[in-house]
Order: sequence, then C-alpha cells, then structure tokens
Amino acid sequence: MNDLPDKGKDAERTHEAATWFALLLDENASTADYERFRTWLLADERNARAYARIERVWGHAAVEQARPDDAVSRRGFLKITSGIVLLAGTGGTAWHIATRPDFSTGTGEIRSLTLADGSTVELGAASAISVDFTASIRRIVLHGGEAFFSVVPDSRRPFRVEAGSLAATALGTAYAVAIAPERTSVAVTEHNVRVEAGGRSVDLSQGDAIDWQDGVLGSPIIGDAESRVRWRERQLVFLARPLGEVIAEVNRWRKGRLFIPDAALAARRVTAILDVNDIDGIDATLEQGLPISLQNYTSLLTIVTTRK
Repeated sequence: MNDLPDKGKDAERTHEAATWFALLLDENASTADYERFRTWLLADERNARAYARIERVWGHAAVEQARPDDAVSRRGFLKITSGIVLLAGTGGTAWHIATRPDFSTGTGEIRSLTLADGSTVELGAASAISVDFTASIRRIVLHGGEAFFSVVPDSRRPFRVEAGSLAATALGTAYAVAIAPERTSVAVTEHNVRVEAGGRSVDLSQGDAIDWQDGVLGSPIIGDAESRVRWRERQLVFLARPLGEVIAEVNRWRKGRLFIPDAALAARRVTAILDVNDIDGIDATLEQGLPISLQNYTSLLTIVTTRK
C-alpha cells in the first residue's frame, strides 16, 4: 500500500472512508466495529479528513432532508456525527440547522403554492423559501434549490426574490431562480426581470437567463431560459456544466447521495439531458451517458469515479 502513488493512496483512503461510513450508518453496528473504526481513524490524520469529507456531504443532506421515515434515523446519524467530533477533534459538526423556511419540498418532490397576493410558486425538488409580504414589498427568500414564480402585477408592491447575494425583481412576469453549488441563476419565461448582484443591475428579457458566479454577475444568455426550467416537467438539462453541478442536482431528485471525491472529475464539463420521471434508472443513465462509474456502498451512499 505504501508504494502507491499519492493519487492511488487518496483513492484507497476515500474507499476505506466510504466503507466505514456505510458500515456505521447501520444502527446495529457493534462496539467492536466502533473500536476498529477508531483505530483506523487515529492511524492517520488523512483518514479523518477523508471521512469528514463524506460525513460533511451526508450531514448537510441529513439536515435538509431528515424526516421521520428516513432510512437512517436522526438519533443514529447524530450518534455517528458525535463520534467524529470526539475522535477527529473537529470541535464541532460540519453542518448547522438553518432557520426553518415557510415552504419546502423533499427529495424528488415538486410542490405548487398560491401566495396571499394570488401569485403562484412551483418549488423544485429539495427546495425551500420564506415569504415576507408587507404593505410596500413582496419579498421571497430562496434558501436552496429552485423555484418558478408566476407573479400577479401590483405596482405598489414590487415582487422581489432574494437568493444569497442576488436579488431578482419582477417587472410583471414569470421567472425562475435557482441556487446551485457553483452559481445562482435567473431564467425569464415571460416579460422582464431586473437582476441585481455585486453592485450591478441587469434587465433580463423573455427567454434569457443569467448567472451569478464567483462574485461576478455575467452577461445575459440569450434563449437559455426554457432549458433551465425543464425541471418543471421532471427533466434536467445540462449544457457544458461541471459534473459536480450535475451530480448535486441529481442528488435533489434521487434517494441517497452521489459523492465525487476527485475534484478534477467534478470540474469536468459535460452535457446531459436526464429524465427524473425514471429516477430508479437514473444511475444506469448516468453511467451510460457520462464517462463515470458508480459504486454503491449502501442505498444511501454511491461513490462516483472516472470510468476506466
């Protein structure tokens, strides 16, 4: 093992970490299992880092999606997390519980809402919003995921959607706002929207989209809006997007987590159209259409690697 190149060692360490993670997801894991895990974890600080990467991805998902009928109970997950804090000395878990939103969806769920002013919202999978309507403004905060808004005009009260550092104000319109790992975006399907971020303001026309990425508000992308709102028909369209972004999006629609330990693979740009109506076949579709292999550790954790 010691003669492996650094990349091979990293891959083997990730494999070991994933194997431990899968084992410890089982609430029937024995005391002996935990003792062996402790020995492995303390043998090399890089083992702890590899495990923490997987635990961080799962921990973030567990907080967002935890429900009473989850395959892994909240109590069981907290037992695992607290063990990492104790053994790895992280000083705290890798996630925090955010303020509860007003409306949210679970994995693979689309939800339609009618707001107090008559405007409608379609929430994409694993998405969440808060609503704050006053006498002077209609304010929506998108906490994560994506949402499509059909806005009832009201000249006295602007309709404004905030997503992190970006704000999108309707000019009598229908549009979508989405938060992805690498970018926040707006896509306009009717009329116009004013997008503000980083001290810059851009008016988008019908059919156009725009991205806020790495602290920069880009130029309008003409005619790109329709492909970005295909999730409303349970189709995901990616045009030359980083594989990591594709996997993160798919994770909002399928049970369990796909995880890419290789940063170079995650950055590789791919083009794909995925039908999440057939979510049970999504893994096979990914392997057939993209240069990747998937290795299942449990129904809850799948590692994505480069196809050999």
